[in-house]
Amino acid sequence: MRRIAWLWLVLLLLSAALGGCAKLQEVLPQAEQPVEDPLRLYPTPTPWPTALSTAARIRERGTMIVGIRYDLEPLSYIDSTGRPAGLEVDLAHELARRWLGDASAVEFRQVRSDTAFHHLEQGDVDFVLAGIVHTQEAEDKADFGPVYFWDGMAILTFPETNITALGDLAGHTVGVLGWTESEQALRAATDISLTVESFDTFSETVAALEHRQIEAYVDLRHRLERARRAVPASIIVGQFTFLPVTPLYPENDPFFANLLTLTFQDMARDGTRDQLYARWLPNSAPPSPPPWPGEIAAPPLSQAPRDRAPGGLLDGVRQRGVLEVGYLPQHWPYSADRGDGVQTGFEVHLIERVAERWFGSRQAVTFVPVTEEDALNRLQQGEIDLLLGGWIHTREGELQYDYSLTIFDDGVSLLSPAADPVPTPEALEGRTAGVIAGSAGEMALPTLNARLGTVINVATYPDVETAVEALQRGEIAAILAERWLLLDPFYHVGGFYLSDERFTTRPVAYVVPQGNSDFLDLLDLTLASLRADGTYEELYRLWFDDPIPPADPWPGAPVIPLSLH
Repeated sequence: MRRIAWLWLVLLLLSAALGGCAKLQEVLPQAEQPVEDPLRLYPTPTPWPTALSTAARIRERGTMIVGIRYDLEPLSYIDSTGRPAGLEVDLAHELARRWLGDASAVEFRQVRSDTAFHHLEQGDVDFVLAGIVHTQEAEDKADFGPVYFWDGMAILTFPETNITALGDLAGHTVGVLGWTESEQALRAATDISLTVESFDTFSETVAALEHRQIEAYVDLRHRLERARRAVPASIIVGQFTFLPVTPLYPENDPFFANLLTLTFQDMARDGTRDQLYARWLPNSAPPSPPPWPGEIAAPPLSQAPRDRAPGGLLDGVRQRGVLEVGYLPQHWPYSADRGDGVQTGFEVHLIERVAERWFGSRQAVTFVPVTEEDALNRLQQGEIDLLLGGWIHTREGELQYDYSLTIFDDGVSLLSPAADPVPTPEALEGRTAGVIAGSAGEMALPTLNARLGTVINVATYPDVETAVEALQRGEIAAILAERWLLLDPFYHVGGFYLSDERFTTRPVAYVVPQGNSDFLDLLDLTLASLRADGTYEELYRLWFDDPIPPADPWPGAPVIPLSLH
Protein backbone atom coordinates (compact mmCIF):
# COMPACT_ATOMS: atom_id res chain seq x y z
CA MET A 1 0.00 0.00 0.00
CA ARG A 2 2.92 2.35 0.72
CA ARG A 3 4.23 1.75 -2.82
CA ILE A 4 0.80 2.61 -4.29
CA ALA A 5 0.49 5.72 -2.13
CA TRP A 6 4.01 6.76 -3.14
CA LEU A 7 3.13 6.30 -6.83
CA TRP A 8 0.07 8.52 -6.48
CA LEU A 9 2.16 11.19 -4.75
CA VAL A 10 4.74 11.09 -7.56
CA LEU A 11 1.98 11.49 -10.13
CA LEU A 12 0.55 14.45 -8.24
CA LEU A 13 3.95 16.16 -8.10
CA LEU A 14 4.57 15.40 -11.79
CA SER A 15 1.21 16.98 -12.64
CA ALA A 16 2.09 20.16 -10.80
CA ALA A 17 5.57 20.35 -12.34
CA LEU A 18 4.46 19.85 -15.91
CA GLY A 19 1.23 21.78 -16.00
CA GLY A 20 1.30 24.29 -13.15
CA CYS A 21 -2.43 24.60 -12.85
CA ALA A 22 -3.02 21.69 -15.22
CA LYS A 23 -6.15 19.75 -14.46
CA LEU A 24 -5.51 16.69 -12.36
CA GLN A 25 -7.95 14.57 -14.33
CA GLU A 26 -5.65 14.81 -17.37
CA VAL A 27 -2.99 12.88 -15.43
CA LEU A 28 -5.01 10.68 -13.07
CA PRO A 29 -8.14 8.61 -13.72
CA GLN A 30 -11.26 10.79 -13.76
CA ALA A 31 -13.67 10.54 -10.89
CA GLU A 32 -17.17 11.91 -10.52
CA GLN A 33 -17.05 15.17 -8.54
CA PRO A 34 -19.90 16.52 -6.43
CA VAL A 35 -22.20 19.05 -8.04
CA GLU A 36 -21.32 21.65 -5.42
CA ASP A 37 -17.68 21.64 -6.57
CA PRO A 38 -17.09 25.28 -7.63
CA LEU A 39 -15.32 24.17 -10.82
CA ARG A 40 -18.16 21.79 -11.79
CA LEU A 41 -15.79 19.46 -13.61
CA TYR A 42 -17.90 16.31 -13.66
CA PRO A 43 -18.02 14.49 -17.02
CA THR A 44 -20.93 14.66 -19.44
CA PRO A 45 -23.35 11.94 -18.24
CA THR A 46 -24.28 10.74 -21.73
CA PRO A 47 -22.19 10.53 -24.89
CA TRP A 48 -23.82 12.69 -27.52
CA PRO A 49 -24.06 11.77 -31.20
CA THR A 50 -21.15 13.37 -33.04
CA ALA A 51 -23.51 15.00 -35.57
CA LEU A 52 -25.58 16.72 -32.85
CA SER A 53 -25.41 20.50 -33.15
CA THR A 54 -23.77 22.46 -30.37
CA ALA A 55 -26.88 24.49 -29.60
CA ALA A 56 -29.05 21.34 -29.45
CA ARG A 57 -26.59 19.73 -27.05
CA ILE A 58 -26.68 22.79 -24.79
CA ARG A 59 -30.46 22.94 -24.99
CA GLU A 60 -31.00 19.28 -24.15
CA ARG A 61 -28.43 19.28 -21.36
CA GLY A 62 -29.62 22.57 -19.91
CA THR A 63 -26.09 23.77 -19.30
CA MET A 64 -23.01 24.78 -21.30
CA ILE A 65 -19.62 23.10 -21.02
CA VAL A 66 -16.94 25.66 -21.79
CA GLY A 67 -13.23 25.06 -22.16
CA ILE A 68 -11.08 27.64 -20.38
CA ARG A 69 -7.49 27.96 -19.25
CA TYR A 70 -6.60 28.05 -15.57
CA ASP A 71 -3.44 30.16 -15.95
CA LEU A 72 -4.34 33.06 -18.24
CA GLU A 73 -5.11 35.93 -15.87
CA PRO A 74 -7.05 38.12 -16.48
CA LEU A 75 -8.74 36.20 -19.34
CA SER A 76 -9.40 32.94 -17.49
CA TYR A 77 -7.72 31.60 -14.36
CA ILE A 78 -8.40 30.11 -10.94
CA ASP A 79 -8.63 32.81 -8.29
CA SER A 80 -7.60 32.67 -4.64
CA THR A 81 -10.93 31.05 -3.69
CA GLY A 82 -10.37 28.18 -6.12
CA ARG A 83 -13.04 29.39 -8.55
CA PRO A 84 -12.79 30.28 -12.24
CA ALA A 85 -12.47 34.00 -12.86
CA GLY A 86 -11.62 36.37 -15.67
CA LEU A 87 -13.08 38.05 -18.74
CA GLU A 88 -13.71 34.75 -20.54
CA VAL A 89 -15.43 33.26 -17.51
CA ASP A 90 -17.73 36.28 -17.25
CA LEU A 91 -18.44 36.05 -20.98
CA ALA A 92 -19.46 32.42 -20.54
CA HIS A 93 -21.81 33.30 -17.66
CA GLU A 94 -23.36 36.09 -19.73
CA LEU A 95 -23.93 33.74 -22.67
CA ALA A 96 -25.58 31.24 -20.32
CA ARG A 97 -27.83 33.99 -18.94
CA ARG A 98 -28.94 35.03 -22.41
CA TRP A 99 -29.31 31.56 -23.89
CA LEU A 100 -30.50 29.51 -20.92
CA GLY A 101 -31.92 32.15 -18.60
CA ASP A 102 -29.43 31.17 -15.89
CA ALA A 103 -25.96 32.68 -15.64
CA SER A 104 -24.82 29.78 -13.47
CA ALA A 105 -25.69 27.14 -16.09
CA VAL A 106 -22.03 26.73 -17.05
CA GLU A 107 -19.56 23.93 -16.44
CA PHE A 108 -15.89 24.81 -16.94
CA ARG A 109 -13.27 22.37 -18.12
CA GLN A 110 -9.59 23.06 -18.36
CA VAL A 111 -7.97 23.13 -21.76
CA ARG A 112 -4.53 24.25 -22.81
CA SER A 113 -3.49 25.94 -26.01
CA ASP A 114 -2.20 22.61 -27.28
CA THR A 115 -5.24 20.55 -26.21
CA ALA A 116 -8.19 22.87 -26.93
CA PHE A 117 -8.81 21.56 -30.44
CA HIS A 118 -8.65 17.94 -29.25
CA HIS A 119 -11.16 18.54 -26.44
CA LEU A 120 -13.49 20.26 -28.90
CA GLU A 121 -13.20 17.44 -31.44
CA GLN A 122 -13.84 14.81 -28.76
CA GLY A 123 -16.96 16.62 -27.53
CA ASP A 124 -15.54 17.20 -24.05
CA VAL A 125 -16.54 20.87 -24.37
CA ASP A 126 -19.22 22.71 -26.35
CA PHE A 127 -16.95 25.60 -27.20
CA VAL A 128 -13.74 27.19 -26.01
CA LEU A 129 -12.94 30.58 -24.50
CA ALA A 130 -9.26 30.19 -23.67
CA GLY A 131 -7.17 32.90 -25.27
CA ILE A 132 -7.00 31.00 -28.55
CA VAL A 133 -5.61 33.06 -31.42
CA HIS A 134 -7.41 32.67 -34.74
CA THR A 135 -4.58 31.80 -37.11
CA GLN A 136 -4.69 30.69 -40.71
CA GLU A 137 -3.02 27.43 -39.70
CA ALA A 138 -5.89 26.61 -37.33
CA GLU A 139 -8.65 27.32 -39.83
CA ASP A 140 -9.01 23.67 -40.88
CA LYS A 141 -9.36 22.41 -37.28
CA ALA A 142 -12.40 24.33 -36.06
CA ASP A 143 -14.53 27.39 -36.67
CA PHE A 144 -13.91 30.72 -34.98
CA GLY A 145 -16.22 33.41 -33.66
CA PRO A 146 -15.82 37.19 -33.36
CA VAL A 147 -12.70 38.77 -31.88
CA TYR A 148 -13.15 39.59 -28.19
CA PHE A 149 -9.51 40.43 -27.33
CA TRP A 150 -6.58 41.72 -29.37
CA ASP A 151 -3.50 39.99 -28.07
CA GLY A 152 -0.10 40.99 -29.45
CA MET A 153 3.11 42.76 -28.51
CA ALA A 154 2.80 45.91 -26.42
CA ILE A 155 4.65 47.93 -23.77
CA LEU A 156 4.02 48.09 -20.01
CA THR A 157 5.47 51.20 -18.44
CA PHE A 158 4.63 54.20 -16.22
CA PRO A 159 3.13 57.55 -17.26
CA GLU A 160 6.17 59.47 -16.03
CA THR A 161 8.46 57.71 -18.53
CA ASN A 162 6.59 59.45 -21.39
CA ILE A 163 6.78 56.20 -23.35
CA THR A 164 3.73 55.87 -25.58
CA ALA A 165 5.09 54.02 -28.63
CA LEU A 166 8.05 52.01 -29.88
CA GLY A 167 10.01 55.08 -30.90
CA ASP A 168 9.98 56.34 -27.31
CA LEU A 169 11.96 53.33 -26.03
CA ALA A 170 15.29 54.84 -27.12
CA GLY A 171 17.39 55.64 -24.06
CA HIS A 172 15.29 53.48 -21.75
CA THR A 173 16.00 50.02 -20.34
CA VAL A 174 13.51 47.49 -21.67
CA GLY A 175 12.78 44.15 -19.98
CA VAL A 176 11.75 40.98 -21.81
CA LEU A 177 11.15 37.36 -20.92
CA GLY A 178 14.11 35.43 -22.29
CA TRP A 179 12.16 32.31 -23.25
CA THR A 180 9.68 34.25 -25.40
CA GLU A 181 10.11 35.83 -28.81
CA SER A 182 9.59 39.32 -27.41
CA GLU A 183 13.07 40.63 -28.11
CA GLN A 184 13.03 39.34 -31.69
CA ALA A 185 9.60 40.90 -32.28
CA LEU A 186 10.75 44.16 -30.72
CA ARG A 187 13.89 44.44 -32.84
CA ALA A 188 11.99 43.43 -35.97
CA ALA A 189 9.46 46.22 -35.40
CA THR A 190 11.93 49.09 -34.96
CA ASP A 191 15.45 50.05 -35.97
CA ILE A 192 16.13 52.29 -32.97
CA SER A 193 18.98 51.37 -30.64
CA LEU A 194 17.61 49.43 -27.68
CA THR A 195 18.92 48.52 -24.24
CA VAL A 196 17.30 45.17 -23.47
CA GLU A 197 17.52 43.17 -20.25
CA SER A 198 16.36 39.56 -20.35
CA PHE A 199 14.75 37.75 -17.39
CA ASP A 200 14.13 34.07 -16.77
CA THR A 201 10.69 34.30 -15.18
CA PHE A 202 7.57 36.42 -15.31
CA SER A 203 7.81 37.26 -11.60
CA GLU A 204 11.39 38.49 -11.99
CA THR A 205 10.37 40.75 -14.87
CA VAL A 206 7.43 42.18 -12.95
CA ALA A 207 9.60 42.79 -9.87
CA ALA A 208 12.22 44.58 -11.97
CA LEU A 209 9.56 46.88 -13.40
CA GLU A 210 7.96 47.52 -10.03
CA HIS A 211 11.33 48.47 -8.50
CA ARG A 212 12.21 50.61 -11.56
CA GLN A 213 15.18 48.45 -12.51
CA ILE A 214 13.65 48.58 -15.98
CA GLU A 215 11.46 51.34 -17.36
CA ALA A 216 9.39 49.24 -19.74
CA TYR A 217 8.38 45.61 -20.16
CA VAL A 218 7.61 44.34 -23.68
CA ASP A 219 5.57 41.16 -24.08
CA LEU A 220 2.29 39.75 -25.35
CA ARG A 221 -0.62 41.79 -24.12
CA HIS A 222 -2.26 39.01 -22.12
CA ARG A 223 0.85 38.73 -19.94
CA LEU A 224 1.14 42.49 -19.69
CA GLU A 225 -2.46 42.69 -18.49
CA ARG A 226 -1.58 40.28 -15.70
CA ALA A 227 1.55 42.28 -14.87
CA ARG A 228 -0.40 45.54 -14.90
CA ARG A 229 -2.69 44.18 -12.19
CA ALA A 230 0.38 43.45 -10.07
CA VAL A 231 2.28 46.73 -10.57
CA PRO A 232 0.47 49.82 -9.25
CA ALA A 233 0.19 52.81 -11.59
CA SER A 234 1.55 50.89 -14.59
CA ILE A 235 -0.07 51.35 -18.01
CA ILE A 236 -0.11 49.41 -21.29
CA VAL A 237 0.77 51.48 -24.36
CA GLY A 238 2.00 51.18 -27.93
CA GLN A 239 0.64 47.81 -29.01
CA PHE A 240 2.49 47.06 -32.24
CA THR A 241 1.28 43.61 -33.28
CA PHE A 242 -2.26 42.28 -33.19
CA LEU A 243 -3.42 38.69 -32.70
CA PRO A 244 -7.19 38.04 -32.82
CA VAL A 245 -8.44 36.01 -29.84
CA THR A 246 -11.81 34.41 -30.60
CA PRO A 247 -14.18 31.65 -29.45
CA LEU A 248 -13.59 28.18 -30.86
CA TYR A 249 -16.46 25.85 -31.82
CA PRO A 250 -17.14 22.82 -34.06
CA GLU A 251 -17.16 23.13 -37.84
CA ASN A 252 -20.32 22.97 -39.99
CA ASP A 253 -22.47 24.35 -37.17
CA PRO A 254 -24.04 27.47 -38.72
CA PHE A 255 -26.81 27.93 -36.16
CA PHE A 256 -24.33 28.08 -33.29
CA ALA A 257 -22.01 30.34 -35.29
CA ASN A 258 -24.88 32.78 -35.87
CA LEU A 259 -26.09 32.55 -32.29
CA LEU A 260 -22.63 33.25 -30.91
CA THR A 261 -21.76 36.13 -33.22
CA LEU A 262 -25.14 37.89 -33.00
CA THR A 263 -25.06 37.58 -29.21
CA PHE A 264 -21.59 39.14 -29.10
CA GLN A 265 -22.95 41.97 -31.24
CA ASP A 266 -25.87 42.38 -28.85
CA MET A 267 -23.51 42.56 -25.88
CA ALA A 268 -21.60 45.34 -27.63
CA ARG A 269 -24.79 47.23 -28.46
CA ASP A 270 -26.30 47.10 -24.98
CA GLY A 271 -23.08 47.94 -23.13
CA THR A 272 -22.47 44.57 -21.48
CA ARG A 273 -19.20 44.06 -23.32
CA ASP A 274 -17.90 47.44 -22.15
CA GLN A 275 -18.85 46.67 -18.54
CA LEU A 276 -16.91 43.40 -18.62
CA TYR A 277 -13.92 45.10 -20.20
CA ALA A 278 -13.96 47.82 -17.57
CA ARG A 279 -13.86 45.13 -14.90
CA TRP A 280 -11.04 43.01 -16.30
CA LEU A 281 -9.21 45.21 -18.82
CA PRO A 282 -9.66 48.80 -17.62
CA ASN A 283 -8.59 51.62 -19.92
CA SER A 284 -8.53 49.19 -22.85
CA ALA A 285 -10.78 49.59 -25.87
CA PRO A 286 -12.64 46.37 -26.69
CA PRO A 287 -12.59 45.04 -30.26
CA SER A 288 -15.52 46.12 -32.36
CA PRO A 289 -17.90 43.32 -33.34
CA PRO A 290 -18.54 42.59 -37.03
CA PRO A 291 -20.43 45.68 -38.32
CA TRP A 292 -23.38 43.90 -39.89
CA PRO A 293 -26.40 46.12 -40.53
CA GLY A 294 -29.79 44.98 -39.30
CA GLU A 295 -31.85 44.61 -36.16
CA ILE A 296 -33.01 40.99 -36.21
CA ALA A 297 -32.67 39.29 -32.84
CA ALA A 298 -30.31 36.43 -32.13
CA PRO A 299 -32.23 33.15 -32.51
CA PRO A 300 -33.31 31.30 -29.35
CA LEU A 301 -31.95 27.85 -28.53
CA SER A 302 -35.42 26.43 -29.16
CA GLN A 303 -34.88 27.01 -32.90
CA ALA A 304 -31.62 25.08 -33.04
CA PRO A 305 -31.56 22.17 -35.50
CA ARG A 306 -30.71 18.83 -34.01
CA ASP A 307 -27.79 18.07 -36.33
CA ARG A 308 -24.91 20.05 -37.70
CA ALA A 309 -24.83 20.68 -41.45
CA PRO A 310 -23.51 17.85 -43.66
CA GLY A 311 -21.32 20.07 -45.86
CA GLY A 312 -20.26 18.59 -49.20
CA LEU A 313 -20.04 21.72 -51.39
CA LEU A 314 -16.24 21.61 -51.63
CA ASP A 315 -16.24 17.99 -52.83
CA GLY A 316 -18.76 18.85 -55.52
CA VAL A 317 -16.75 21.84 -56.73
CA ARG A 318 -13.55 19.77 -56.77
CA GLN A 319 -15.15 17.01 -58.81
CA ARG A 320 -16.73 19.46 -61.24
CA GLY A 321 -13.49 21.39 -61.71
CA VAL A 322 -15.29 24.69 -62.15
CA LEU A 323 -17.08 27.25 -59.97
CA GLU A 324 -20.74 28.00 -60.66
CA VAL A 325 -21.10 31.69 -59.73
CA GLY A 326 -24.28 33.72 -59.68
CA TYR A 327 -23.82 37.41 -60.50
CA LEU A 328 -25.97 40.53 -60.88
CA PRO A 329 -25.55 41.76 -64.49
CA GLN A 330 -26.34 45.41 -63.69
CA HIS A 331 -24.41 46.07 -60.50
CA TRP A 332 -21.44 47.86 -62.03
CA PRO A 333 -18.64 48.25 -60.95
CA TYR A 334 -19.04 45.20 -58.72
CA SER A 335 -20.51 42.90 -61.36
CA ALA A 336 -21.92 43.60 -64.81
CA ASP A 337 -22.03 42.55 -68.46
CA ARG A 338 -19.85 44.38 -70.93
CA GLY A 339 -21.28 45.46 -74.28
CA ASP A 340 -20.03 42.21 -75.79
CA GLY A 341 -21.74 40.12 -73.11
CA VAL A 342 -18.54 39.25 -71.21
CA GLN A 343 -18.78 39.51 -67.44
CA THR A 344 -16.79 42.28 -65.78
CA GLY A 345 -16.48 44.10 -62.48
CA PHE A 346 -14.25 44.08 -59.43
CA GLU A 347 -15.84 41.04 -57.77
CA VAL A 348 -15.90 39.18 -61.10
CA HIS A 349 -12.18 39.69 -61.63
CA LEU A 350 -11.42 38.80 -58.01
CA ILE A 351 -13.31 35.49 -58.17
CA GLU A 352 -11.49 34.69 -61.43
CA ARG A 353 -8.23 34.99 -59.50
CA VAL A 354 -9.66 32.63 -56.87
CA ALA A 355 -10.50 30.13 -59.62
CA GLU A 356 -6.99 30.49 -60.99
CA ARG A 357 -5.57 29.47 -57.59
CA TRP A 358 -7.96 26.57 -57.25
CA PHE A 359 -7.99 25.17 -60.79
CA GLY A 360 -5.06 26.81 -62.56
CA SER A 361 -7.25 28.87 -64.88
CA ARG A 362 -9.22 32.11 -64.61
CA GLN A 363 -11.70 30.59 -67.03
CA ALA A 364 -12.69 27.87 -64.53
CA VAL A 365 -15.79 29.88 -63.62
CA THR A 366 -19.26 29.62 -65.08
CA PHE A 367 -21.07 32.93 -64.54
CA VAL A 368 -24.82 32.54 -64.14
CA PRO A 369 -26.95 35.73 -64.35
CA VAL A 370 -29.34 36.08 -61.42
CA THR A 371 -31.73 38.69 -60.09
CA GLU A 372 -31.96 40.05 -56.57
CA GLU A 373 -35.31 38.28 -56.29
CA ASP A 374 -34.21 34.77 -57.29
CA ALA A 375 -30.49 34.68 -56.44
CA LEU A 376 -30.63 33.57 -52.83
CA ASN A 377 -33.22 30.88 -53.55
CA ARG A 378 -31.06 29.49 -56.36
CA LEU A 379 -28.10 29.43 -53.98
CA GLN A 380 -30.10 27.48 -51.40
CA GLN A 381 -31.31 25.05 -54.06
CA GLY A 382 -27.72 24.25 -55.03
CA GLU A 383 -27.95 25.68 -58.55
CA ILE A 384 -24.93 27.88 -57.89
CA ASP A 385 -21.98 27.67 -55.50
CA LEU A 386 -21.51 31.33 -54.71
CA LEU A 387 -23.09 34.75 -55.23
CA LEU A 388 -21.35 38.04 -56.05
CA GLY A 389 -22.38 41.54 -57.00
CA GLY A 390 -22.40 43.85 -53.99
CA TRP A 391 -24.18 41.57 -51.52
CA ILE A 392 -24.21 43.17 -48.08
CA HIS A 393 -23.42 41.02 -45.04
CA THR A 394 -26.40 41.68 -42.73
CA ARG A 395 -27.67 40.16 -39.50
CA GLU A 396 -30.76 38.94 -41.34
CA GLY A 397 -28.68 37.32 -44.06
CA GLU A 398 -26.39 35.69 -41.52
CA LEU A 399 -29.27 33.53 -40.30
CA GLN A 400 -29.77 32.05 -43.78
CA TYR A 401 -26.41 32.07 -45.58
CA ASP A 402 -22.68 32.22 -44.95
CA TYR A 403 -20.43 35.04 -46.05
CA SER A 404 -16.78 35.25 -47.00
CA LEU A 405 -14.30 37.70 -45.56
CA THR A 406 -15.40 41.25 -46.25
CA ILE A 407 -14.23 42.37 -49.69
CA PHE A 408 -14.85 46.10 -49.26
CA ASP A 409 -17.26 48.62 -47.72
CA ASP A 410 -20.17 49.90 -49.81
CA GLY A 411 -21.14 52.40 -47.12
CA VAL A 412 -23.12 55.57 -47.72
CA SER A 413 -21.04 58.41 -49.23
CA LEU A 414 -21.57 61.88 -50.69
CA LEU A 415 -21.42 62.79 -54.39
CA SER A 416 -21.08 66.53 -55.05
CA PRO A 417 -19.82 68.83 -57.83
CA ALA A 418 -16.03 68.84 -58.16
CA ALA A 419 -16.16 72.64 -58.23
CA ASP A 420 -18.01 72.75 -54.91
CA PRO A 421 -17.15 69.53 -53.04
CA VAL A 422 -19.04 68.37 -49.95
CA PRO A 423 -16.61 66.03 -48.14
CA THR A 424 -18.62 65.45 -44.94
CA PRO A 425 -22.21 65.63 -43.68
CA GLU A 426 -21.13 68.60 -41.54
CA ALA A 427 -20.50 70.54 -44.76
CA LEU A 428 -24.20 70.17 -45.61
CA GLU A 429 -25.28 72.62 -42.91
CA GLY A 430 -27.88 74.95 -44.35
CA ARG A 431 -27.84 73.12 -47.70
CA THR A 432 -29.95 70.35 -49.24
CA ALA A 433 -28.91 66.78 -49.92
CA GLY A 434 -30.61 64.51 -52.40
CA VAL A 435 -31.50 60.93 -51.49
CA ILE A 436 -32.93 58.09 -53.55
CA ALA A 437 -36.22 56.72 -52.27
CA GLY A 438 -35.73 53.42 -50.42
CA SER A 439 -31.93 53.61 -50.59
CA ALA A 440 -29.42 53.08 -47.81
CA GLY A 441 -28.74 56.81 -47.97
CA GLU A 442 -32.32 57.60 -47.04
CA MET A 443 -32.23 55.03 -44.23
CA ALA A 444 -28.98 56.56 -42.92
CA LEU A 445 -30.56 59.96 -42.29
CA PRO A 446 -31.56 59.38 -38.64
CA THR A 447 -28.01 58.27 -37.79
CA LEU A 448 -26.46 61.25 -39.56
CA ASN A 449 -28.93 63.67 -37.98
CA ALA A 450 -27.96 62.31 -34.58
CA ARG A 451 -24.28 62.72 -35.44
CA LEU A 452 -24.79 66.33 -36.51
CA GLY A 453 -27.26 67.28 -33.80
CA THR A 454 -29.50 68.80 -36.44
CA VAL A 455 -31.75 67.73 -39.32
CA ILE A 456 -30.29 67.55 -42.83
CA ASN A 457 -32.44 69.24 -45.46
CA VAL A 458 -33.46 66.52 -47.91
CA ALA A 459 -34.97 66.22 -51.37
CA THR A 460 -36.09 62.72 -52.38
CA TYR A 461 -35.76 61.36 -55.93
CA PRO A 462 -37.08 58.14 -57.49
CA ASP A 463 -33.70 57.06 -58.91
CA VAL A 464 -30.05 58.04 -59.09
CA GLU A 465 -30.32 59.41 -62.64
CA THR A 466 -32.95 61.96 -61.57
CA ALA A 467 -30.88 62.91 -58.52
CA VAL A 468 -27.77 63.44 -60.68
CA GLU A 469 -29.70 65.74 -63.01
CA ALA A 470 -30.86 67.77 -59.99
CA LEU A 471 -27.27 67.94 -58.76
CA GLN A 472 -26.09 69.21 -62.14
CA ARG A 473 -28.78 71.91 -62.11
CA GLY A 474 -27.66 73.06 -58.67
CA GLU A 475 -30.94 72.18 -56.97
CA ILE A 476 -29.08 70.16 -54.34
CA ALA A 477 -25.57 70.34 -52.91
CA ALA A 478 -24.86 66.60 -52.85
CA ILE A 479 -26.36 63.12 -53.20
CA LEU A 480 -26.30 60.87 -50.16
CA ALA A 481 -26.37 57.21 -51.22
CA GLU A 482 -24.63 53.87 -51.05
CA ARG A 483 -21.38 53.86 -52.91
CA TRP A 484 -22.27 51.57 -55.82
CA LEU A 485 -25.06 53.93 -56.91
CA LEU A 486 -22.64 56.88 -56.97
CA LEU A 487 -19.68 55.23 -58.69
CA ASP A 488 -21.36 55.08 -62.11
CA PRO A 489 -22.00 58.85 -62.44
CA PHE A 490 -18.67 59.56 -60.76
CA TYR A 491 -16.74 57.59 -63.41
CA HIS A 492 -18.97 57.81 -66.48
CA VAL A 493 -20.48 61.31 -66.25
CA GLY A 494 -17.55 63.12 -64.65
CA GLY A 495 -17.23 66.49 -62.97
CA PHE A 496 -18.05 65.14 -59.52
CA TYR A 497 -16.32 64.69 -56.18
CA LEU A 498 -17.00 61.42 -54.27
CA SER A 499 -16.10 61.38 -50.59
CA ASP A 500 -13.71 58.62 -49.54
CA GLU A 501 -15.35 58.35 -46.13
CA ARG A 502 -18.27 56.00 -45.63
CA PHE A 503 -20.82 57.38 -43.18
CA THR A 504 -22.38 53.96 -42.61
CA THR A 505 -20.93 50.47 -42.85
CA ARG A 506 -22.14 48.12 -45.58
CA PRO A 507 -19.70 45.18 -45.69
CA VAL A 508 -19.72 43.47 -49.10
CA ALA A 509 -18.84 39.76 -49.23
CA TYR A 510 -19.33 36.66 -51.36
CA VAL A 511 -22.40 34.66 -50.31
CA VAL A 512 -22.21 30.87 -49.98
CA PRO A 513 -24.60 28.17 -48.74
CA GLN A 514 -24.60 27.63 -44.98
CA GLY A 515 -22.79 24.79 -43.30
CA ASN A 516 -19.85 24.27 -45.65
CA SER A 517 -16.92 25.16 -43.42
CA ASP A 518 -14.26 23.54 -45.62
CA PHE A 519 -15.45 25.48 -48.70
CA LEU A 520 -15.66 28.75 -46.78
CA ASP A 521 -12.26 28.14 -45.17
CA LEU A 522 -10.68 27.62 -48.59
CA LEU A 523 -12.38 30.72 -49.99
CA ASP A 524 -11.33 32.93 -47.07
CA LEU A 525 -7.77 31.64 -47.02
CA THR A 526 -7.50 32.25 -50.75
CA LEU A 527 -8.84 35.79 -50.39
CA ALA A 528 -6.32 36.40 -47.60
CA SER A 529 -3.56 35.06 -49.85
CA LEU A 530 -4.62 37.38 -52.67
CA ARG A 531 -4.37 40.28 -50.26
CA ALA A 532 -0.97 39.18 -49.01
CA ASP A 533 0.62 38.85 -52.47
CA GLY A 534 -0.71 42.17 -53.82
CA THR A 535 -3.31 40.74 -56.22
CA TYR A 536 -6.21 42.30 -54.32
CA GLU A 537 -4.53 45.70 -54.30
CA GLU A 538 -3.80 45.44 -58.04
CA LEU A 539 -7.47 44.76 -58.82
CA TYR A 540 -8.77 47.36 -56.38
CA ARG A 541 -6.64 50.10 -57.91
CA LEU A 542 -7.89 49.06 -61.34
CA TRP A 543 -11.51 49.63 -60.34
CA PHE A 544 -11.46 52.27 -57.59
CA ASP A 545 -9.43 55.35 -56.70
CA ASP A 546 -10.13 55.58 -52.96
CA PRO A 547 -7.72 54.12 -50.35
CA ILE A 548 -7.44 50.33 -50.13
CA PRO A 549 -9.79 49.18 -47.36
CA PRO A 550 -7.90 47.68 -44.42
CA ALA A 551 -8.35 44.05 -43.42
CA ASP A 552 -8.34 42.71 -39.88
CA PRO A 553 -5.05 40.99 -39.00
CA TRP A 554 -5.14 37.25 -39.62
CA PRO A 555 -1.75 35.84 -38.63
CA GLY A 556 -0.05 32.81 -40.10
CA ALA A 557 -0.26 31.02 -43.42
CA PRO A 558 -2.63 28.28 -44.60
CA VAL A 559 -1.62 24.68 -44.06
CA ILE A 560 -4.27 23.39 -46.45
CA PRO A 561 -3.41 23.63 -50.17
CA LEU A 562 -5.12 26.48 -52.00
CA SER A 563 -5.58 24.23 -54.99
CA LEU A 564 -8.25 21.79 -56.13
CA HIS A 565 -6.42 20.26 -59.09
